[in-house]
Amino acid sequence: MVVVSFLIYFVIRGLVVGRAGEAMVRGIRLIELEQRLGIYWELEMQSWILDSYWLIKAMNWVYFWGHMPLVIVFAVWLWVWHRHTYTLVRNAFLASGAIGVVVYWLYPVAPPRLIPFAGFMDTMAMFDRVGYNAQETKGLVNQFAAVPSLHFGWSMLLGLAVAWVGKRPLLWVFGIAWPVAMFFAVVMTGNHFILDAVIGGAVSFAGLGIAIGLERARPRVVAWAKGRLGARGVEATARASPQ
Repeated sequence: MVVVSFLIYFVIRGLVVGRAGEAMVRGIRLIELEQRLGIYWELEMQSWILDSYWLIKAMNWVYFWGHMPLVIVFAVWLWVWHRHTYTLVRNAFLASGAIGVVVYWLYPVAPPRLIPFAGFMDTMAMFDRVGYNAQETKGLVNQFAAVPSLHFGWSMLLGLAVAWVGKRPLLWVFGIAWPVAMFFAVVMTGNHFILDAVIGGAVSFAGLGIAIGLERARPRVVAWAKGRLGARGVEATARASPQ
């Protein structure tokens, strides 16, 4: 179910193409909004790593390998040793992914690296061809899906799950540090604005809220279903009994 759902998610993202002009205009408007809010810090933040090859490589690594590859690793870990938490987190991922797909379709936004004359460098394209080529697979990826940043939002869900079930200080540290690292990675690589990450976090927490709601509603649904099935069984027995 999870594999099929994620395939559907990526295929739908890949189908939302041909709206470059609309996405560019929205990206520019997002810059203007951040300027009015006083949080247009992306160019300055990217400049912190541009003089260091290894810092660029580190941010590229976090951005690419810390997304789906790490999600898969920790999904297996949760499924094997923390099944209940796995189910809750899985549902949160699926719910937030569904919200994200709708937003991508209705509101395509260009990432900083694609906005002309904005001054951003595409560090993945310049320093990490393997990850960039995988990231830009045309059939599966919509390059105008900057809002929300599920790179950041899902890293928050992952970190929260690991910190929740972890019984060792190292796992608690990871749960806190990983979303922070991903936030800097998505911004410094030129793939997302700060507001993209904020909205990605909100969407992911909305998905978690939906997952918790489903978890709480499950006993009532099961009880109702058993009641209905039991009633039907009684009726069927009554009809089958000789008069």
